[in-house]
Amino acid sequence: MLGSVEAVEADEPLPLSNRQRALLAALLARPGEVVSADRLADLLWGDAQPAEPASALHSLVSRLRRMLGPDVLVTRPPGYALRPDTVEIDAVRFEALVDQARQAPPAETVSLLDDALGLWRGTAFAEFADTDVARLAAIRLTEARLAAAEARAAALLECDRPAEALPSLEPFVAEHPLRERGRALLMRALYELGRHADALRSYQAYKDHLADELGLEPSEPIRRLELEILRHEVPGAPADPPPLAGLQARYTSAGDRTIAYAEIGAGPPLIALPAWVSSIEVTASGRDPRSSLLQRLAGRTRLTLYDRYGTGLSRGGVPGDYGLEPSVAELAAVIRRTGGRASLLAMSQAGPVAIACAARHPELVDRLIFFGTYASGPSVFTHTDLNRTLVDMVRAHWGLGSRLMADLYRPGASDAAAFHFAQVLRDSAPREVAAGYLEAVYEIDVSELLPRITAPALVLHYNHDRVVPFAGAHQLATALPHAHLVPLDGPYHLPDAADLSAVVTAIQDFLES
Repeated sequence: MLGSVEAVEADEPLPLSNRQRALLAALLARPGEVVSADRLADLLWGDAQPAEPASALHSLVSRLRRMLGPDVLVTRPPGYALRPDTVEIDAVRFEALVDQARQAPPAETVSLLDDALGLWRGTAFAEFADTDVARLAAIRLTEARLAAAEARAAALLECDRPAEALPSLEPFVAEHPLRERGRALLMRALYELGRHADALRSYQAYKDHLADELGLEPSEPIRRLELEILRHEVPGAPADPPPLAGLQARYTSAGDRTIAYAEIGAGPPLIALPAWVSSIEVTASGRDPRSSLLQRLAGRTRLTLYDRYGTGLSRGGVPGDYGLEPSVAELAAVIRRTGGRASLLAMSQAGPVAIACAARHPELVDRLIFFGTYASGPSVFTHTDLNRTLVDMVRAHWGLGSRLMADLYRPGASDAAAFHFAQVLRDSAPREVAAGYLEAVYEIDVSELLPRITAPALVLHYNHDRVVPFAGAHQLATALPHAHLVPLDGPYHLPDAADLSAVVTAIQDFLES
């Protein structure tokens, strides 16, 4: 699996056909799990199904079973499974070594991770990596490989072996320029080798790249590392505290739903509503497109984040209702739990939820801040065919759907930026939940509630936003009784790094006015 999909016996590859290898990849992607015959037929033949798919699949399985041995592939209704206990699987061995390394002292960690990384022969699942056969498993293994490479470098630095860490870190960072941990480890290695100026140049390159590709700022830990390098006060061992330091999840109830929330900072209470799909953990890691803005606001407000039901740390189950009412109930429950009254920051799809809450519970809402959002989905998202296509793509192909979303959020996004954003979405919610909430985005309409809003409102929106058109801002600014519109110039959906200072100043001035 850690390269081209192969079956090897006595160091010799078995002569598998391409179709047999595809079948093997589909079963290896879910070792020990039963994959239904219908699902396998769909994965293997797609729209070009044979006349009798069940018979063709049975014949293919029988031939593969003869190659691998009678006990490796088993028939279990409604399909087939691969028994991982009957064969040696390189990916299973890799993950076992990585698990051992987590518990080992640094020197042993290096040795274990060398063995683990040495199992790789190329891209996980190779030619099947971007197909439905093994896409999700390939993504998971690729991320585990990158994390293992970073953990190996960190262990070398802990062992005071920066000269050994540097040769792997430099090409790693060049290939994965948006991975913050790899960049921080490279900066430390350069610093410990006496190359202080190179370490600072590497940080500046990362800062520029992050702003250009994702519109984000470096998180607090790597900014602190830059300052420590400038002062020659770098501590002895790498540390990875969360960017939003002190952000710890708690839980509250909204009807039959359990909702995770977290508070940080001091100042006027501000609740940041969840995005389409988001996660407190992902936001705290600095990877969410909103992380830089929220990190700045945490230093000026008592900021509360929460995960809507089915996403992030609130994954108690699959929501039966993705509509407006449960979302308003979640928000009201969080406000009551965290003080009883707060200002609301509603970005992207969160606008209708904030509007409905402010109209129905004016005693809970002090002020409203809208960024890149809307009141009426049907009026703003007028391309119904495109809406349906996006929902279907997210539901059927979460990887492809999330990459397409990345290009909408950051036009012209590089492959690295698209991969970063796609990973954020996949880490925040399963695809069925993401598709359900996206479908609701297009349908919700709260425009009739706007005249009832008594709270003052600040509306910020990019004039060439491709996710939520500027018409959404126009809806809010013209229908809200007490609204101030601040248009921003650019094709972005969420705050770009270059505009963060202006955005934060506008929000802070509004909250203090």
